[in-house]
Amino acid sequence: MGNNDRREPQDWMTAGTPDRQTVTHDWLAVDPPAIDGVTFKEIRPVATSNGYLTEIFRAEWGLDSLAVDQVFQRTMYPGAVTGWHAHAVTQDRLFCSLGSVRISLFDGRKTSPTFGALWHKIVGAVRPAIVIIPPGVWHGVASLGPETALVLNLVDKAYSFESPDHWRLPPDTDQIPYKLV
Repeated sequence: MGNNDRREPQDWMTAGTPDRQTVTHDWLAVDPPAIDGVTFKEIRPVATSNGYLTEIFRAEWGLDSLAVDQVFQRTMYPGAVTGWHAHAVTQDRLFCSLGSVRISLFDGRKTSPTFGALWHKIVGAVRPAIVIIPPGVWHGVASLGPETALVLNLVDKAYSFESPDHWRLPPDTDQIPYKLV
């Protein structure tokens, strides 16, 4: 049977649902984020003589045109889950450099063409990617696997201690049609 041959399931006990294409022949994601304003770029690590070098963000990639005003990291123990959170004016740029996480997004912007849409992506050290999350998009992160995950955030506006730009919901809220836990 060749690569282009396809058997139909007429002789099977049950047919099921065929998979849709999710990656190219080069193993790059084929489906763009289903939320307006969210951008995503898979990044290929470069093997060196003593490990790997992985770029995290470059302005020339054209993912967004905002400045990077602060960079911080969050460690997440195995199985840890953040609550849902969103920002009114801050744009997040999430990158998991160690371990593996599932980033879940919900478009809460009433004027967005993708209002109410959900999108999930698993990223990490083995599959590096950066996810650009605009203001008004709720997001939560779940640590996957047996090791501590490390998530970097390259925000366009530094955290304001006096007036934080954070709105929070619990991970199992009924206001978003997906439970992070």
